[in-house]
Amino acid sequence: MTGIFTVNGAGYRVIKLLGKGKGGYSYLVADGDNEYVLKKIHHEPCDYYTFGDKLESELHDYETLRKVGIPVPRLIDVDKEQEHILKEYIAGETVSELLRAGKYDEHWAEQMRKLCGKLYPAGLNIDYFPTNFVLRDGTLYYIDYECNGYMEEWDFEHWGGKYWHPVEPVDYAESDHDAVCDFLVELNKSDETHINWNWARFEWMYEHPEFDKSLINSIGLWKCGGRVVGAAIYDMYFGEAFCGALREYGYLYPEMLAYAHKNLRDESGIAVAVCDDNAAELEAVKKAGYIAIGQYETIMVIGLDRELPVSLPDGIKFGELDPAAEPYAFQWLLWQGFDHGEDRAEFEKREEIVPQKRKLLDPRLSLAAVNDSGEYAAYCCLWYDKRTDYAYIEPVCTIPSYRGKGIAKALIYEALNRVRTLGAKRAFVISDMEFYNKLGFEKHLHYTFFKKEP
Repeated sequence: MTGIFTVNGAGYRVIKLLGKGKGGYSYLVADGDNEYVLKKIHHEPCDYYTFGDKLESELHDYETLRKVGIPVPRLIDVDKEQEHILKEYIAGETVSELLRAGKYDEHWAEQMRKLCGKLYPAGLNIDYFPTNFVLRDGTLYYIDYECNGYMEEWDFEHWGGKYWHPVEPVDYAESDHDAVCDFLVELNKSDETHINWNWARFEWMYEHPEFDKSLINSIGLWKCGGRVVGAAIYDMYFGEAFCGALREYGYLYPEMLAYAHKNLRDESGIAVAVCDDNAAELEAVKKAGYIAIGQYETIMVIGLDRELPVSLPDGIKFGELDPAAEPYAFQWLLWQGFDHGEDRAEFEKREEIVPQKRKLLDPRLSLAAVNDSGEYAAYCCLWYDKRTDYAYIEPVCTIPSYRGKGIAKALIYEALNRVRTLGAKRAFVISDMEFYNKLGFEKHLHYTFFKKEP
């Protein structure tokens, strides 16, 4: 980037953009002899932070941090009319850059504890994310001016410190199951363009009869301080994969694509679904040599702001069907419901009857329609975690002889009403069927599959 910024009439040549923050854009600038940082206040909306007067807040926070004794760049000049702040340039690598390079020094944590020893008694927190710290001559400088009132959940020990570790790629182990679900919950809190791969889809897949568990150690995880921050997961078997990283670790995505191509492909290659609204990932897959293949996935959503009307035909009632307690009944229902036929002998020949023990399944949301003879006619399962505001529908089916009677609609509405009372505000389903449109679902996000051959 080239250009000139002015501060109270003095011109400064732009060398490069340093970063974009919640309050402004920071540039490396020079006046001919010296380099500085020029922060230009912006007024773009931020969906997770509320601002007052941004410029006055910056100046107030600078004075507050200086008095507390936090090493920060010196404030040089302020142009209030243009909302430009000129400050000292602290040359050096950010802690985030050092961590990406695999460098970690335990003395950083010691310095941070000393800083916290000044901040906490003053009732303050700063933005502890490692992009905001530069190491110069062994000293960590906080290069932002932002500070906020102290809250334990946002202090270094409970929030910031979890980012101050190098990221390590590891192979999946059975003990990682809960950590992966936690990761998928967190991922979709900050970036809903990955909602097609949520914790519930992983949980449903995990005990699915078609899921090839012999390949499970090929799942790639990226961990920071023992916490999963990224994953490359095959879908049922090799050939299709999900790749995603937490917002702060988005730089890992190209590495995940390369991992998927190397470790999760089948004889035809590897395909990944990318949200049409995720510009960064669309750019990354194309740059990595992935090509759109005309395969798509749609996420539909329904709001749960009211109770939905439920009406079952005569002779049908609701029941709860536990795949672990009644594996034969469950698998036989799905066999018929997904059009594998009504030949019980063929079913018993082809299917291994195995209790599917999904630890995160709520039996109250595993619903079946039952006739007067106690036979199951349809099934709908919803998944919900109180850490989220959404439920996920997987699977739904009706055996052929009971279709067209409104049973699936009643099952889905009953399940949605139940999950609404548990706290869900909306529900997602992976589908583009007109059936869901008629139930009140709307298209939410669209995904395109990109493939790379071996």
